[in-house]
Amino acid sequence: MEILIVIVKMKYFYTFLKRFFFLLVIYTSSRLFFYVFNSDYFNRDILLSFLEGIRFDISALLYINIPLIVLLMFPTNLRTRKYYRKATNLIFYITNIPFLLINNLDIEYFKFSQKRSTYDFFEYLSLGGGSDAFQLIPQYIFDYWNVTLIVIIQIYFLLRIKKIPFEKIKNYFSSSLILIITIGFFVLGARGGIQLKPIKTIDAGIWSNTENSVLVLNSSFCILHTYNKKDLETLHYFSEEELNNNYNTKLSFTSKSFSRKNVVIIIMESFSKEYIGYYNNAKGYTPFLDSLMSYSFVMERAYSNGIKSIEALPAITAGIPTLMNNPFITSSYATNHYKGLANLLKEEGYTSSFFHGGNIGTMGFYQFSKKAGFDKYFGREDYNNEEDYDGSWGIYDGPFFRYFYDYLNKEKEPFISSIFSLSSHPPYNIPEEYKNSFDKGELKIHESIGYSDYALGKFFINAKKKDWYKNTLFIITADHTSPETKVKTYNNKVGRYSIPILYFMGDSSLNSNNSTVTQQIDIMPTILELLNYKKDYFSFGKSVLSKQNWAISYLNNEYLFITDSSYIFNKKEKYNSFSDANKKEKIKIKKEELNLFKAIKQNYNNRMINNKMTNEN
Repeated sequence: MEILIVIVKMKYFYTFLKRFFFLLVIYTSSRLFFYVFNSDYFNRDILLSFLEGIRFDISALLYINIPLIVLLMFPTNLRTRKYYRKATNLIFYITNIPFLLINNLDIEYFKFSQKRSTYDFFEYLSLGGGSDAFQLIPQYIFDYWNVTLIVIIQIYFLLRIKKIPFEKIKNYFSSSLILIITIGFFVLGARGGIQLKPIKTIDAGIWSNTENSVLVLNSSFCILHTYNKKDLETLHYFSEEELNNNYNTKLSFTSKSFSRKNVVIIIMESFSKEYIGYYNNAKGYTPFLDSLMSYSFVMERAYSNGIKSIEALPAITAGIPTLMNNPFITSSYATNHYKGLANLLKEEGYTSSFFHGGNIGTMGFYQFSKKAGFDKYFGREDYNNEEDYDGSWGIYDGPFFRYFYDYLNKEKEPFISSIFSLSSHPPYNIPEEYKNSFDKGELKIHESIGYSDYALGKFFINAKKKDWYKNTLFIITADHTSPETKVKTYNNKVGRYSIPILYFMGDSSLNSNNSTVTQQIDIMPTILELLNYKKDYFSFGKSVLSKQNWAISYLNNEYLFITDSSYIFNKKEKYNSFSDANKKEKIKIKKEELNLFKAIKQNYNNRMINNKMTNEN
């Protein structure tokens, strides 16, 4: 009891507790706004999720404030010095405010990422020197003014808290005892309780509802717990022989002679299947793409393997999905040895190039494209005309597609080239002369989708006049879907991955629909089979012509495995199967589907960990 009285009388300790409590209130308010702005994502056990979230807030705040706790609690009379007091107060603000900012950033960013920010957020910013972030911050502050206002109010009240006072130590024994007690409380709070192991991100929702895990978590906790962490663990479901019988990553085609056709891969930013009229009884915003699909090999059940642009490029051009918490490009496995489509075709005498209108280094595209075999990279700097800069991300799609077309006219055949559009990315800027030229629809993105579709159409109109056109296989897909949706059919976890994929031959020799379940990592094997590629090669995907029906993705520690007959969700080795995308009717999992699912997981994890991502190993 005496020690408690001593603690209460210590004004500096009381003030710290007051600050800590206020930080908890701020984090809870951020969680409230996070819920309000993303309420469609959550459906039950909301109050329990808020209460469980306090546990994760306490843990994160204790870790963040370790320097402050040490300065406050270590028994030394240096605390009475003016510089020591100033340093203590300064450390409190410079350690807490940045995490507070990121925590609130997720209020809007979650719509795009569908997860809490992790340490890869900083790795993403560091790509390209962080120049994109500095250019976009003013735009985002304006566009998401509501979040900006929330942050300003929270920081204002945080700065209003009374500065921490200090007294001279009168009893070193009592002060040392308080330090020991503080360490005990720190350990208890930081590890999240007295359970066997400290809490991790995967533990969120076990007291309330695992479906609300992102609501339970805070971004600070997620960032701290993903710093310098290995993404994957070795799995042992099957022996090597059983593994290959269920799922083999060694592919080959040996029937006809190799066809040296050009390959052009067009990746359209945020082109959700929802926006494509061809898939939706002509209700869409892509008149050109709709017309082209009438003469193409169209995938009716196509899915992205992720929901970020940085995840799309490895999947589409190298058949590498992101089945872990960090994007492959920023993961610890990015230095693994692998062969992308450009690598393989270069061995057959192809020239190769990659185009993206953003700054060189954006999202690691430049670094990855080089490793995936693209010899030439063309970005905003190479375009070298700032009159066509959109003010946010890079060069408008219209002029950049023309730049792409001009280059292909001079390129030596056969060639493989890819272009990644950007105008349909927030803030959805389009050139002034095209404003009010396209259907504005019901969502902010719709007009920019119309503009990007128009730019794509102009490219094809020009290319059709050239000799290389008829000898070219075009692949058009999306990097991922947009979080903006108005159609109930797509407003679920499966619809969040529904994208267009189509294969078009310049001589119109490909013309049919295909209902096989396919995905972005199937694009590389499908292209190679259409070219009659004869050599063995490695791929996590499969050719759509193989009639295998499955697609896989991973988000928030949960797998989604889509088959011809079911949707299987797996979290913490708990497998649940449903007959519909909204998870209304639960059904029994087929043994062969479960074995395939586990084999894909094991093959992916173990090959990533052991750097065995080529046919040779």
